[in-house]
Amino acid sequence: MMSMSVKSNVDAVRKNLTDIAKKQLPFAVAKGLTATAKDTQGVLTEALPRQLDRPTPFTMRAFAITPATKSKLYAKVFVKPDQWKYLTYQFEGGDRKPTGRALVLPKNVKLNQFGNMQRRAIKQLLAKKNVFSGVVDGVPGIYLRKQFASGTGVQLLVGYADQVRYRKRYPFQAIAQRSVSKAFDRNFKRALDEALASAR
Repeated sequence: MMSMSVKSNVDAVRKNLTDIAKKQLPFAVAKGLTATAKDTQGVLTEALPRQLDRPTPFTMRAFAITPATKSKLYAKVFVKPDQWKYLTYQFEGGDRKPTGRALVLPKNVKLNQFGNMQRRAIKQLLAKKNVFSGVVDGVPGIYLRKQFASGTGVQLLVGYADQVRYRKRYPFQAIAQRSVSKAFDRNFKRALDEALASAR
């Protein structure tokens, strides 16, 4: 979740406002914060394909916002819980461990347009007579029995792992902070102008 402080910006403006205008300030701040959060949500979403390899439509819907109000002068930009379960490793890096028996690592199987295994791919592979799950030469995974030029052998289709290490690939905080710094003053000024116009 991205938190941001714009207190110094608002305090500088407050000094030059009339008493009537100051009454409109909380509304303008809330509206400016919400607009900035929406802008940042868009910037973070647009950056996903540049930082990650072929993100799915589900991943592209990862970011959401909580708008500011006059009584709660802060807005939030965050990753939805379901997407955070796997995006945390792209944003923060670290070691991923399986929730079940093992993590599956595709090696020689067909992937979809997003670089992922098809749904039910494991079940479909293991339903074939010449495919089995086991350990060959110390490497666990799903193997295909096949005929090579040198004779009968096996080919690793899907590997099993009890842990995968990820490096940080998506600089969430840096991208968000640049967006906030660029957008807030513009959004706040627009919101304040609209608030003052409606107060006249």
